[in-house]
Amino acid sequence: MKKIIITLFIVLNLHAQTYEGLLELAINNNAQLQIVQSQGEQAELQGQMTTRLENPNVEFELSDFSNRRLLRENQIGARTGISQSLLLPWVKEDKERLTQTQVGEQEQSFRLSKADFVYRFNRQYLVYKEAVKKKELEAEALEISKKIVAVAQGRFNGGSIAKSELLQAKIEQNEVLSQFKAFSLQALQEKNRLLRLANVETSFDVDAEHTFVESTNSSTHPLLELTKKREQVAKAKLEVASHSVETIGLFSEIEAEPDQDIFRVGVSIPLPVFNNKSQEKQLAKIALNNQKLALETQQRALDLELPQLRHEIEVQEALKNSYEALAEEQKSLLKVYQSGYSIAKINILKLSTLKNALLMTQKELLSTNLSIERNSIKINYLQGAYNE
Repeated sequence: MKKIIITLFIVLNLHAQTYEGLLELAINNNAQLQIVQSQGEQAELQGQMTTRLENPNVEFELSDFSNRRLLRENQIGARTGISQSLLLPWVKEDKERLTQTQVGEQEQSFRLSKADFVYRFNRQYLVYKEAVKKKELEAEALEISKKIVAVAQGRFNGGSIAKSELLQAKIEQNEVLSQFKAFSLQALQEKNRLLRLANVETSFDVDAEHTFVESTNSSTHPLLELTKKREQVAKAKLEVASHSVETIGLFSEIEAEPDQDIFRVGVSIPLPVFNNKSQEKQLAKIALNNQKLALETQQRALDLELPQLRHEIEVQEALKNSYEALAEEQKSLLKVYQSGYSIAKINILKLSTLKNALLMTQKELLSTNLSIERNSIKINYLQGAYNE
């Protein structure tokens, strides 16, 4: 059994963790999300507290009915009573409805927190991916530089070029090597930031091949959904505040006097003379109006931002096509010049310029692709793709 476990561990570590796998780990390990999720249960319990029965009150009393205690026997009487406060049925229904809306608000608050976290995680993953891809471009440039140095060394040994050209080729190689090491360090740092965000206990490799595209599973922006839930809560609070009288009191008592027994049953109804909850009603109306205004404002902002992001992607796609075409032409030209350089027809300076131009185009292409992905992440967030 131990050998099987060790074998599985080795197999798992041969492969980098995927984006999907790391995201799932990050969500499960997020303590803040767990806290927000528990607030739904808290809202349920707090709502139950507002509709539960109050404890009954029990009274017991002894009475002395003697006129002259010293000359006559004491005539003792007793009274016992019980009273119970009751929540009016229609008030209870409104409070239960308020509890349901508050639970729904907390559940949507959790979805918003989760969507915000996924959005932040995706942005950090994209930063990590950018560092990895830049490192790969520098690795490609380094390979080209090594070939140039090898050819330059052969030509120098054959006496067809000066030593300065060989030194220039080596300097170029060292510069690219330094850049490669710098991006390797940056990729490591960004991976560590991503792992810290995921709150994992160990370090491991992370795949950087995931591509973000606009999701077809769109819903509603999570903040809009939360605002709608808050509007429902405000309406429910207004309904509760509209009841000037919420409870009545029932009581019964038995009183035993020397010459008679008395049984009483009654009801106690509060009179809304001094407190008719006018302030509570005004506060509830203000909260409701504020939520309606917030919803309208957020909807207008969303309606404006989404078309802007999609238009940016259209322009970025056109730019991406241009860079791709340019990179292909530069690669072809570089191959031609590399062949010419190997047979001593091309100056090394021209070859270095072409190599740097190709690297710059590839970096611009990478930047454009990442910008498209960044906008796709934002669109998915705004459309509620993470609101699950």
